[in-house]
Amino acid sequence: MRGDALVLSLAVLMVLALAGGQPEAQTAVPRAPAPCTIDPAVDGPWLGTVAAFEHFDMGRSHLFRCASFDGRFDGRNDVSIARLPQTYVTPYNIVTGADEARFVYAGAYGDFPNAPGSFVAKIDAAGKELWRRQLFDARAHPERWNYPGVVGLHRNGFVYVVYGTALSKLDPGTGAVLATVELPTLGAPADSAYNGFDGFADGALVMKTVNRVAGCREQGFGAFLKCPNPTHVPHSVIAVVNPDTMTLVAKVEAPEFIGGRLTTIRYHGKDLLYLMGGTSILRYIWNGHALRLDSTWGPIPYLKRGQTAAPAAAIMGDWVVAQTNGLPGETPLSLVAARQSDGKFVSMEPFAKRKFGEGTLGAKSFLPSMLTVDASTGRIYVMDGGQGLVAAISFDQQTGTMRELWRVKQRTLNFSTLIGSSTQRVFLATDIGGPCPRMICLKQYNKEVVVFRNAATGQEIARSSALPKMTSGALLTPGEHGVIYYLGIAGSVYQVTVKAAAR
Repeated sequence: MRGDALVLSLAVLMVLALAGGQPEAQTAVPRAPAPCTIDPAVDGPWLGTVAAFEHFDMGRSHLFRCASFDGRFDGRNDVSIARLPQTYVTPYNIVTGADEARFVYAGAYGDFPNAPGSFVAKIDAAGKELWRRQLFDARAHPERWNYPGVVGLHRNGFVYVVYGTALSKLDPGTGAVLATVELPTLGAPADSAYNGFDGFADGALVMKTVNRVAGCREQGFGAFLKCPNPTHVPHSVIAVVNPDTMTLVAKVEAPEFIGGRLTTIRYHGKDLLYLMGGTSILRYIWNGHALRLDSTWGPIPYLKRGQTAAPAAAIMGDWVVAQTNGLPGETPLSLVAARQSDGKFVSMEPFAKRKFGEGTLGAKSFLPSMLTVDASTGRIYVMDGGQGLVAAISFDQQTGTMRELWRVKQRTLNFSTLIGSSTQRVFLATDIGGPCPRMICLKQYNKEVVVFRNAATGQEIARSSALPKMTSGALLTPGEHGVIYYLGIAGSVYQVTVKAAAR
């Protein structure tokens, strides 16, 4: 196995562009959100809002603990959908500011028709666009790889966006570019891209490269499918930037090409970074000045024969956890966990044994997106897009013992999300639906629905009407007042809200 399988897995998502219906409803009247308490040692350097970072915290839990759920568990709920007025072609992520503003990052799926290149737009609670800042003009530079980065809101109040081989700092009020850092690459800058970032507790931002084959002109995720010899690319580069001075503080060459996201955490006073390599889990130590591969802890092998690499890791207390098969694998996917203190490794295959009627005829096991974790309830949520199954796993954080709590039929290729209080946690994921022998539906679908479940039992408590296909590899992102943002790949952004139905 090679690390580039991590990024190749995401290419499975880019199967069809789509258009669709335009459900409409009234947007809720804005009201002041409650503050979200952020602990830098756990959450990282993000602003104290409902969703300032793509996965909420630096450990990529997907647990948006400050997001509310306004429906109920013991009765019928009504789901409303409102389409925002502006179009943002291939939106990747949306983050919420302290002043009821939202910032949308879009334009960078280069193999989607008319993708203009990376830009950030600020919108208000009603969806009115306040400014738009184009950061890369794909039409003017067709020789450069147009590949998605990400936007986030730092605790210092500024907007940061990584795109191509650059990191820019934006004024949240005007969208003005205050500073830009050109990031290092091992390959030609035209064939390299930083595909996201994370942060350390001290505020530093960290990101890494992916690469397409030199000389290839395929765009977006298509570069990993259509370029000849796609594995013949340089190793990834990890870069650390001081967000205040906008200077490159450190850089290091990874031992291989890493396609998935990096994950950070402060653990017993040490700032750590985890990468899911092509066969092993890698850990780096950040001392405020340099990154060092921690050879005393790993690398830790985590794949079984016939499995493919994991897209990314999540932190769950003392453990770093992931699920394998980011690319379709011949062997059922595994849920794997390595203890941060001593490297103890445990695993299980949650979908290896299926009951009659479960799974998909002729399907392989895979999920291009990562799992979701909830340390406070001791639960891990895993999904298999190939088999069309979702499960909640109880994880004993003392012993590493895993056991299934519930399992349901549901097919998604995107990330899942947790919202609500620890006693009334809600699990969200999209559902492609319909029969899917040999995964044929994954090449043809153009609609999805949003499903809300009781996270403790798996019981469905709400379901939206059909929406146009979501952006590949995106996440259902919470906003204030119970709103969930759904990012349609063709550019439509929707607000999905749940309210308790009248008795």
